Amino acid sequence: MLLVLLTLAGCASSGAIKQATPISTSVPVSVDFALVQTSTALTGLETESALLNDLVVSGLRGRKIFGDVDGNPAVAGSSGGIKVAIKILEIKTISQDERQWAGALAGRARILVQATVTDLSSGKPIETFQAEGLSSGGSNLAGTTDEAVQRAAEQVVAEVIAISRRTGP
Repeated sequence: MLLVLLTLAGCASSGAIKQATPISTSVPVSVDFALVQTSTALTGLETESALLNDLVVSGLRGRKIFGDVDGNPAVAGSSGGIKVAIKILEIKTISQDERQWAGALAGRARILVQATVTDLSSGKPIETFQAEGLSSGGSNLAGTTDEAVQRAAEQVVAEVIAISRRTGP
């Protein structure tokens, strides 16, 4: 019974914002455009990097705060707005196969990213923060790396929206 309770207690997926710097601008920042770019120095994470970028772009588009949101710098042109540079710092992957074979014993997928938000026109920093995503890890149908990436993306989107509200015109 105790084992079941401990397993269930650790099943919720989550995310968190860490080490956010104070906003470093007093000038209103345009919400015309948001450029999102994701990178990593870790090898073999092209899929996770692309997924994270796509989730942040679609999450920001869905909130309808910015005039446009894209991952392509050419689309920004001379628009005012912000740039969100996301870097994957750490990752613990859990594949669907690992989850199916080991179930909850496979553990939780985890990703830690650092996001730097700058003014698109001037390049001046606005805020830097870290976002962590954790998978549920509790069933054969959830708890993969994709879920952890999704949780991290949700945290990035929420923080960027909060920044835009505090710095917007």
